[in-house]
Amino acid sequence: MFVDSHCHLTYEPLSSNLPEVLQKCKEAKVTNLLAIGTNIKSSTECSEISNKYENIYSSIGIHPCESHIEVDRDIEIRSLYNSNNKNIGYGETGLDFFHSQEHKKRQIDLFETHIHYAKEDNSTVIVHTRDSDDETLSIIKSHTSSKNIRFLIHCFTGSLSFAKALLNLGCYISFSGIVTFKNTLDLQDVVKYVPLDNMLIETDSPYLSPQPFRGKKNSPENVVYVAQKIAELKKINIDEVGEKTSSNFFKAFNI
Repeated sequence: MFVDSHCHLTYEPLSSNLPEVLQKCKEAKVTNLLAIGTNIKSSTECSEISNKYENIYSSIGIHPCESHIEVDRDIEIRSLYNSNNKNIGYGETGLDFFHSQEHKKRQIDLFETHIHYAKEDNSTVIVHTRDSDDETLSIIKSHTSSKNIRFLIHCFTGSLSFAKALLNLGCYISFSGIVTFKNTLDLQDVVKYVPLDNMLIETDSPYLSPQPFRGKKNSPENVVYVAQKIAELKKINIDEVGEKTSSNFFKAFNI
């Protein structure tokens, strides 16, 4: 049993081949998927997909790299979230100062908005963070006193010290196919350190295909390769990784 906690089912080639994708997931024992919204349009489509397919959940959010495009629409995030009980998380949100610092304030304000809505709805925030460790930690820390919110750090690629700080704040950390790349030894050390109790797995498909599919379009069934690498690094059985990360998914998203 495996769960892909982060995939973009509204992106091609996944969106036009969902029945085939789900069949491949079934064959690989990937039982549930979380379709991630990155703007109002894709969030609406994710919600529609989760309504249609029993084993798919959805999230509602505006990606930090789209924060300056999706303006004056923040209120739509929460109304859309509450339109479907299979919307289980707010995001993909967070901070990305790698691609641009021009709209830094807007990114921070929008991140805070997602967090505010999540606290009101006892929900989970799916966090994208890139070149923004200090700011991300500061914002999360200011909200961890609330029991009505959980934070999931998506596609973690940061340092061990960053991971330790996030774990101290009670965050969940999700790993993608990047951990299977030969040149990610530092990240693999992070995998060895992070307790299974705080770990989820994902594909971020159609991006970040794991070995041996690197360079090709990714698909949710490939989350099994992430689990296999984690099992190898932690020297445990892949079934244990699958069972624990799946259990963590349902706990993290209060399902």
